[in-house]
Amino acid sequence: MDIGAEDIAGLLARMLAEGHGLPAAADGAVVDVAGTGVRIAIAAPQPQDDGLVQLPVGVSHPSFGGMFAWDQAVGVPGGDRHPAADALDGWAHTVLPVFAAAFLPSCDLARHATAAPLAGGDRTAEVFYGPAATRDFGGLTGADRAAMADRPPTRVVVEELFTGYALPDRPVWLFTFCARLASGPVTEVTLLNGEAGSSFGRIADHLPWQGHGSVKSWALVVPRG
Repeated sequence: MDIGAEDIAGLLARMLAEGHGLPAAADGAVVDVAGTGVRIAIAAPQPQDDGLVQLPVGVSHPSFGGMFAWDQAVGVPGGDRHPAADALDGWAHTVLPVFAAAFLPSCDLARHATAAPLAGGDRTAEVFYGPAATRDFGGLTGADRAAMADRPPTRVVVEELFTGYALPDRPVWLFTFCARLASGPVTEVTLLNGEAGSSFGRIADHLPWQGHGSVKSWALVVPRG
């Protein structure tokens, strides 16, 4: 069954309204959460050769200056639902909590994020961290997962940003994907929708990596003066 961006937006609006009590409504491929400034855009699902589906999802807020914070959620085939719906569900429970904690604090999804104050030089901010999403490709241990949850690579990047980088006076969003594969390590950093991995090549070195797997996590840095 084919499923398009507008179908996914309608599904998301119903999920937010009926499942989480938010005043959400879809207009085409964009979901508006009335009275909050939060808008969520869905782009066309992108089928992959292996049956997976990539689903681009972006979140916007007036404080973002007209930009959307984009992610490529991944859906897995199998079961009774379309892989794009699977991708949306994973995104809603690992990425959306970051933005809910900042802009929709009464939503139950906000409880899945962690807020932490951060200061560096004359800058202060509140950082919202989402739950780490891990995949086991063979041999990951409880110690691996605990280390990923306690100090995900995204947290390392945020702390480094406060040690000399010039940050804008508006929210900064980022996510990292780090993996250890049989072919070697993978480190990807996406900062304000741009690739920044070359500057943060060692952000996952503190993890024990007793097996092969990956960890992905999100953060939103909101200036507080």
